[in-house]
Amino acid sequence: MNALSLTGQVALVTGAGHGIGRASALALAQAGALVVASDIDFAGATETVQLLKEAGYQGAAATADITDEKAMTAVVDDIVRTHGRLDIVHANAGVLMAGTALTQTLDEWDTTYRVNVRGTFLTARAVLPQMIKQKSGAIIITASISGLVGEPDLVAYNSSKGALVNLTRQLAVEYAGQGIRVNAICPGWIETGFNDPVLSHLDDKELDDMVQRQVPLGRQGTPEDIAPSVVFLASDWARYITGQLLPIDGGLTSM
Repeated sequence: MNALSLTGQVALVTGAGHGIGRASALALAQAGALVVASDIDFAGATETVQLLKEAGYQGAAATADITDEKAMTAVVDDIVRTHGRLDIVHANAGVLMAGTALTQTLDEWDTTYRVNVRGTFLTARAVLPQMIKQKSGAIIITASISGLVGEPDLVAYNSSKGALVNLTRQLAVEYAGQGIRVNAICPGWIETGFNDPVLSHLDDKELDDMVQRQVPLGRQGTPEDIAPSVVFLASDWARYITGQLLPIDGGLTSM
C-alpha cells in the first residue's frame, strides 16, 4: 500500500474557502481522504466542495467560526456522527493585519490573537477527544515564517504565529503517547489575497523586485506549492515526525 495514500481517512480543513486551505482540501482529497471543508464563509467552503466533486473526490462543506468553542465542537461532532472518525485536521484559518507596536490598534491585536491563536487552539481542543479515542490522528497547523523571524509592520501577526510555533510543539509532546502527531507548516510569501494588507501598496514591478531580493527561488509561492506538504505530514510517510516546523518559503529564511 502506498504510504502516502489517505484512502479511508476523514480530514477537516479550516479556512478551506480559498487559498492554502482550498489547495490543501483538494490535495488531501486527491490522496484519498474524505474532506470536510470548513470556512466562516460558507459560500467559499461550498465552492471548494464543488471543485472537489467536479474532480471526482468526496467532500462536504461546513461553516463555523473557529473562535467559537461550541461551533467547533458541533462541526467535529457532526463529522464523527456522519463518518465515524476524524483522522486529519489542517488548522489553517487565520488573519493578517499590518501594524507596528505604535500603530496596531488594540482591536486589531485582539482580533489577530482571537483568530490565529484562540481559533487554532479551539480547533485542536475540539478534535483531540476523538483522536485520543482512536489512538491516532494528525494535526497540521498553518503557522508562518512570520513565526520564525521578525518582520517590520507585523507586530500582531508575527507574535501570534510565534505562539502557534510553540503551540505545535506543546501539543506534539502532550499527545504523542496517544498516537497523535502535531506539526506546522510555515509558508513564506504565497500568492493569495491573504497578503494584501502588507503588499497592496506595491505595484507589480516593486513586488517583483522585492521577491527577487528576498526569495532565492525568485518567485512567490502558490497554494499548490504548500498543499503537498500537508498531505505528506498527514500520511504514514511522516509517521515518525511530530512537533516539527516546516518552512515552505523558496529559501527566504535561509538568506
